[in-house]
Amino acid sequence: MSDRLSELQHQRALIEGHLAWLDREIAAATGRPAAQSSAALPIAKPTAPVPVSAEAGEPLADDLIARYGAESKNTAESVKKGCFVFFALALVLLCAGVYGLYLYSRSLHEHDVPRSAKPAHDSPETR
Repeated sequence: MSDRLSELQHQRALIEGHLAWLDREIAAATGRPAAQSSAALPIAKPTAPVPVSAEAGEPLADDLIARYGAESKNTAESVKKGCFVFFALALVLLCAGVYGLYLYSRSLHEHDVPRSAKPAHDSPETR
């Protein structure tokens, strides 16, 4: 018996034991006896086999790459574009915020300066 088969059987036995424990807990919580043990449940068999290569017994990688490879490339490119657009938008908003803060602080300081402190121009009143 191969190691993989024995490991799969071991995992199946563990899962069946867990299902039996769940059945007992559910029965105890509802106050009813368990209707059917998990060992008596039928086991579903796969209906459609996965396409495998003749040499390695693995799924046909070329078919999977052809099917899903182009989609992932387009997704990566769109994410890259989105990052650049987001960065540019953030930079524009930052610059607008700094400029707005400058204008706001300038308007506050214009009102604080007294008229006597302003430099005198050559006007007929000051001569």
